[in-house]
Amino acid sequence: MSERRVPCPSCGARIVEGARKCRACKAWLGERPRGSSASLSGREPRLARAAVSVACGVAAVIIATLTSLKSPVGEAPPLTALTPEGAGAVDASDQAPNPAAFGPDSPEPAPPPPLDPKGRWRAREIRIGDVHPLDVVFNPSGTSIYVSADDASLREYTLQSGEIVHKASMPAQGDHIRLLFDRYVAVLRHEDAARIPVMDTTAWDRDPVLLDVGRTPGDIVALPDGRTVVAATTDTKRVTKFELPTGVRLANITLPHATGQLFLVQAEGRPYIAALGALTHAGRPAGAWIDLFDPSESPFGATRRSIAVGREPREGDITRDGGAVFFPDRLSNTAILLSVAGVTETRKAPVGVGPTAGFLLDDDRYGITLNAEARTASVIELSTMTVKSTLPLGGVPRTGVTSPDRKTLFVALGGTQWPPEGSGVAVIAGDPPRVVASLPTGKGACAVAVSKDGARAAVASYWDRSITVLEQ
Repeated sequence: MSERRVPCPSCGARIVEGARKCRACKAWLGERPRGSSASLSGREPRLARAAVSVACGVAAVIIATLTSLKSPVGEAPPLTALTPEGAGAVDASDQAPNPAAFGPDSPEPAPPPPLDPKGRWRAREIRIGDVHPLDVVFNPSGTSIYVSADDASLREYTLQSGEIVHKASMPAQGDHIRLLFDRYVAVLRHEDAARIPVMDTTAWDRDPVLLDVGRTPGDIVALPDGRTVVAATTDTKRVTKFELPTGVRLANITLPHATGQLFLVQAEGRPYIAALGALTHAGRPAGAWIDLFDPSESPFGATRRSIAVGREPREGDITRDGGAVFFPDRLSNTAILLSVAGVTETRKAPVGVGPTAGFLLDDDRYGITLNAEARTASVIELSTMTVKSTLPLGGVPRTGVTSPDRKTLFVALGGTQWPPEGSGVAVIAGDPPRVVASLPTGKGACAVAVSKDGARAAVASYWDRSITVLEQ
C-alpha cells in the first residue's frame, strides 16, 4: 500500500491513499464486503432482533387467547377456615394417624350402657397371638385395653374388633402395669430390674421414659398435681419422687423396711403418702409398718410417722375420702382398717384362712377379703368390724378389682401359684354383697381390670393367651 496521503471525502482529514476507512470520522470509504464482520454489525443484527420481537409478540397473543378460555373444571371450592390455636378442641377424625399405629385408625364405638349390678353378664374372648399376658388395664376411654406381655412388650387392643393397634418394646417384661394421669402406663418388673419404664400412650413411636428407682421396684402412685409420681422399691428400701414426662428425679428417702405398696391418702387435711412395707428375718416375716409423710414437704419425707400394722400385709384399698386404709394380714388371718385422717386408729376382724387382698364396697360400708387357702371371700361390716357373711368361690382367688362406683367386685380365680393354673371370674355385688355371677375364662386367670365407666371388665388368661371381656 502507498504511503501517499489524500484528503478524506467525508471530513477532509489526511488519510493514506487506498484506505477503506477514515480514522478521524470512522467513515467507510469504499463498498463493504458482504458477510464481513462489519456487515453483520449493521443490517443483519437488526433483522435478527426484529425476528425475535415478532416471535415474542405471536407467543403473547397465543397465551392471552388460551388463558381467556373458560375452564371446564369450574371454580375451586372455598378454603377451609382455620381454627385459631386454643380456640377449641380439634375433632378426632381430623387428626393425623399415630405413626406407631397398626393400620388405619378405627372409629370410636358408641359408649356402652351404664353398669347394672343386678344385670346379666356375658363374656367374649380376644386372642392376643403367641404371647402370654401378664397384666391388663383399660384405656380411659373404655374402648381399648393395654396388655403387658411376656415378650417384654406393651400392647393396645381395641375391644370392638380385638385387633392390636399399638405395640412398644420394654426393657423387661412387666409383672404389673399402672395407669398414671390417664395418659402414661408404668411397667413394673418386681425382680431383676432397677428401673420403671413409663410409656406415653399419646406417643407410641417414642421410647419409654425410664425411672431409676433402684433394685426390685415395688409400686408407683400418681400425685394430685398431675405431673409428679412416687415410686418405691423392696430391695433398696427407697421411696423416690419423679417428674413426668421428663423422668427427672426430684427427691428420695430410704426407709428401714421394704415398701411393697403405696397409697395416696388424706391426712391432716392434705394429701399424704402411705408406704406399706415389711421386714423379714431369715426369710420369714418379722413385722410390717405404714409410713405416713407429706410428699410436698421439703426435704422429702423429713417428718413422717410409722405405724405398726401386723406381720405380712397384702394388697389393700383406701376409703373414698382417703382417710383410712383397709388390707388383710396373711399370717394372722385378720382384716385391718387403719384410720389415718387424724389420730391413727387400728381396728381388726378375723377372716378366712390365707387372705391375699382386701377391697371396699358400697360407699365403704363393706370390706371384702379374698381368702386363697379357704377359697372364700369374707364380707366385713366396717361400722362394727364384724364378719357379716362368707362367700364360697368357684376357685382359688388370685386378685380382684372394684368398679369405679364401688358397687361391683370382679375376682380372678387363677390361684396363687405362678404361672396360674385356675380359670374363671366371680362377680360380687348387691347389699349385702354376694356372688351374682361366675363366668368362664381361659386357663391361667392372672389379672383383672375394669373400665373407667364400670361398663366392662377384662380378665387376662396366661395359658390361654387371651383376654376375656365381660359386658352386660
